[in-house]
Order: sequence, then C-alpha cells, then structure tokens
Amino acid sequence: MGILHRLFNRRAQEVWRAQTRLLHRLGYVFPPQAVQWISTSACDLRCPHCYSCAGPKSDRELTTDEAKRLIVDELVELDRPTLVIAGGEPLLRADFAEIVQHAHGRDVPWALHTHGGHVERLLDVFRNFPPVMVAVSLDGPREYHDTFRGRRGCFDQALTAIRALKGIGCKEVVAGTTVTRQNADLLADMVPTVLSCGADSWGLHLMTAEGRAAENTAMLATSSQLRRAAAFARRMRSVMHVELDDEWGSAGADDCYYRDEPFLCGAGRSTCVVSADGHLMPCTTTDPSQSQGSIRDCRLGELWADGFAAFRGGGKQPQADALDCWLQTRHGRSCRRCAFDEPDSAGEPALVRVSEGGAR
Repeated sequence: MGILHRLFNRRAQEVWRAQTRLLHRLGYVFPPQAVQWISTSACDLRCPHCYSCAGPKSDRELTTDEAKRLIVDELVELDRPTLVIAGGEPLLRADFAEIVQHAHGRDVPWALHTHGGHVERLLDVFRNFPPVMVAVSLDGPREYHDTFRGRRGCFDQALTAIRALKGIGCKEVVAGTTVTRQNADLLADMVPTVLSCGADSWGLHLMTAEGRAAENTAMLATSSQLRRAAAFARRMRSVMHVELDDEWGSAGADDCYYRDEPFLCGAGRSTCVVSADGHLMPCTTTDPSQSQGSIRDCRLGELWADGFAAFRGGGKQPQADALDCWLQTRHGRSCRRCAFDEPDSAGEPALVRVSEGGAR
C-alpha cells in the first residue's frame, strides 16, 4: 500500500488536472474543499502588506442574516467544505460568535485567520464552537513585529492568543509569517519563539501585490531571499511542522520537502473567496473584474458551478496553470523559479571554472 501511495502521488497533480478538465467539458465540477470569507474590511491595524487595504468597515458588508443564509447554509448544500473566516480582522465583527455558532450547528467546519489581538476576550466562543484551525499572524521578533504592525504589544498579544487557543484544546494553531524583504533574513531569529509558543505548525506565506501591498512592492522579497527562506523551511521540517503556503507555487518533484501534499493552485478549482460585499472571487484578489457574481443575486453553489471557466478548462493563460500561484502570476511575479531552481537559472551568476593553475 505504501509503494502504491507513493507511486500514485507522483502522478496526483496530472490526474487531478485531467479529471477537473474532463468534468468541466461534461458540465460538472467538484464541490469546493474550502470557501474563504473576507468577513470584514475593518481592522484596528494598518499593515503595509495587507491584501485588502483593511481599515475602515465597508458599507456593503454582508449582514448576519446574509452570512448565515447565503454562505453557511449554502455550504451545507455543497457537502460542507471548510469555511475559512478572514478579514480585515474577523473578530471585530460583533456577530462573530453568532455566525460560528450557526456554522457549528449546521456541521460546517470553520477556520480563522486573525492577528490575535482579540482572541482572549472571545475564548468562550472558541471553546464552545471549536474551529478546525486558527492561524495567528507572527511577522518577526518582537520589535520587528510591533513596528511592522504599527502598534506596540501586538507581538505579545499574538503569542498569548496562540497559547490560549492551545490551552482550551484548539485542534490546530498555526503561526503564520508573511515573508517580505524586511523579515526574510529574520526567520532563524524567530525559531526559539515559534518552538516555544505552542503552535502546531508554522506557515510561511509570501506577500502578493494586492490591496495595500500593491503600494509597497519594494517590500517584496528578493530572489536570493526566496531561495534562502525556502531552504530554511526545508531544513526546519526536521524540527517542526513547517509548510510553504500557496504563494510559493510548486517545487515539482521536491514538493515533498516543503509541504505535506503536492502543490496545486486551488483558485476556482477547489477553493474560492467570498468578498466582504458578497462577490465570489477565485482567490484573495481585490480586482472587481475577477468577480463571478454576487451571492446576493445568485446562490453561491450556482456561481461556483457556472463560474471560473478559465481556471478549469486548460490553456496557456495564468488561470490554467495549477502549478503556480495565480495571485502571483497575475502580477507577473511568479516565485517558483526563484525559490526552487538553481541560482544560475534564477538570473544570478553561475559558477565559472578557475583558469589552469588554480586560483590565486
């Protein structure tokens, strides 16, 4: 069985892509495995890498009733994929407890992305309606994290949130770090903190040029930093559960050294995103032209079934490439070669042979 599993996994990506395209031609599609909801654009921080320009609350955000009916109840009809609640800062929604209680009551698994600052006051919610996963942002050592987030004390709040969530028995807590030019070479300095904070795993994200991050592209990690960060993650997997997230793209045959499952971009294929105002997106883009329609006008299941043709039908456009992160490639900033290829193929000097007689 082990040999068969390993042999099959070598072809898993090709099988999955072929199956998806065949079903698309026949007019069918698998239900999504996860649906992320940008529950609010409100946030009490102003991070420069934010993909959604979070800050003020949007006037068009879904109401409590809409979130229950148009998202949670629809997910029941879609075979209950995981509802990933993100933001902004989702814990700023006054109805957060009511919505996750509704999801729990309908057996819809839910997960959360948070900066951690409001977890303690809502611990009873996490205890009574357990999430399958909570990711807490941790951007660097204390001084860097607090400066980056723009408020002193954010670092300690994040660590307190991780420990509190594990203390009440949360199934999986992830320390999430977005790698930028400023913190890429601080990852090793974070190891003692990550190992001691109680997190079950460490997820390394990459900044993408969406939202506020599009105004701060000088923060994007360099090619050398990407390679060093990927190599660091590979080494750290012998110590704890470390994963490179989707923004890195596929490492090909070496994927097993960086993540638990072979990489496939799920945008529009196995995952989708509901924006704060109810538009269905392939991923966390803020580009309105990518909307497949509003769940206020059409059922989520119908939008999922009828949309995202470019992601499912094959071809040479960025949407059809399931081995790279669509969010990165749509900006012409694929990180795949930079992170995983040899230095000389990533635009940096190759080694040259020393002249006869040796180096002087």
